[in-house]
Amino acid sequence: MAYILPRHIQYVLERLCSQGFQAAVAGGAVRDLLIDRIPRDFDVVSTAQVNQIRALFDRSRVVGEKYGTVLVTVGDHQIEVSTCRGLGGGEREWAVRLREDLRQRDFTINAMAIDASGDLVDPCGGRQDIALQLIRAPENQAEGRFQDDPLRMLRAVRLATVLDYQLDRTIFPAMKKCLPLLGQVAVERIREELAAVLLSEHPARGLRIMLATGLLKQCFPELMAMVGFEQHNPAHINDVFNHSLAVVESVPPQLEIRLAALLHDIGKPATFTLDSRGVGHFYHHQEESQRQTVELLNRLRFSRAVVDKVSILVGNHMYWLTSPDREAVSRLLLQVGEENLQDLFVLQKADIQGSANFHDSSFIDHAEVIYQHIKENKLPVSVKDLQVDGNDLLAMGYPPDARLGQALQHLLDTVIKDPGENRRERLLEAAQTLLSDL
Repeated sequence: MAYILPRHIQYVLERLCSQGFQAAVAGGAVRDLLIDRIPRDFDVVSTAQVNQIRALFDRSRVVGEKYGTVLVTVGDHQIEVSTCRGLGGGEREWAVRLREDLRQRDFTINAMAIDASGDLVDPCGGRQDIALQLIRAPENQAEGRFQDDPLRMLRAVRLATVLDYQLDRTIFPAMKKCLPLLGQVAVERIREELAAVLLSEHPARGLRIMLATGLLKQCFPELMAMVGFEQHNPAHINDVFNHSLAVVESVPPQLEIRLAALLHDIGKPATFTLDSRGVGHFYHHQEESQRQTVELLNRLRFSRAVVDKVSILVGNHMYWLTSPDREAVSRLLLQVGEENLQDLFVLQKADIQGSANFHDSSFIDHAEVIYQHIKENKLPVSVKDLQVDGNDLLAMGYPPDARLGQALQHLLDTVIKDPGENRRERLLEAAQTLLSDL
């Protein structure tokens, strides 16, 4: 059976072959084509060397000199073209070189190629393992593959999670031996694998595999305190870890929200107390969770924007408006920011759904209705919504120091209580009264 490749990939293959080189598509794109998934990107291997690849494609640049990899741009597409790693005695032995290259890859389902004729090359049984839904190293040499690149241990979990496959039995003992090697891996690469697991369709499964293999303890030791930590509270039916996984499963696949779902209760073990009736409490755990969240995300070098948003969601997840009204919703909106309020409501609902089943989250629905009313009617919720500003107060005689900001906050408090007070003359009058009391 011949496989049809996208036109821009056919162009790259034909361009290489027209100049006497051999070439094939290899890796994850082949796997995706076989399981009817749209490949995210394509990798090409060739007998051409780096300088020869660059000479054939005007829009190209070296991105991995160690592995002979050139990034080629064709239209709006970017393709990595690499020199074949397999050894051989010349161009006549292309088939041998290609098969050797594939045998050096991480997993059998990624160790397949489609050559320029559209034929499948599968020396390691990748197609069979796709049928078995199995993650396995070529020739069952998992330990060697992990030693070559320890990140492959996390990649195995990510693939098992995203594809809903099982890890081959040979993977587990190899991971146990190689776990300490993850200390050699850049945290940015570890971060990206965690993000991929969290954004998958069933992230809880991936996190449980990480726990079972020891990867969770090795890469994210901060999470281990939640594992098996019973809450001793009738409001919860799960330990802290499994509750958090239930929340992760209940929120949409957006990185910041899923990170907040995973980490929102990370501070519970450190704040646990048991009362005289044997009931557990976690007073102010949201503050400890926020502190630990910031430390963890900074260690993994997430962007400042991600850290800030997740911190806000975690730190405010217990800010429940059980009897919401316009003023209460306005104050919450002021505290977390309009860009975070809807996501906070999503997190709070998931938190409730992941607890005991008798909880009611309808009060959050009510708060959302009120928020929409505030938004549609453009009611004042921040200093910038006031009908006066700092220049007006400076002209009135306010000193340019902290008292100016305090006066604006006082005026905002007034209009949040009564939006009808947001009139210029009323605010100037109120500001004048405040100034006379300074």
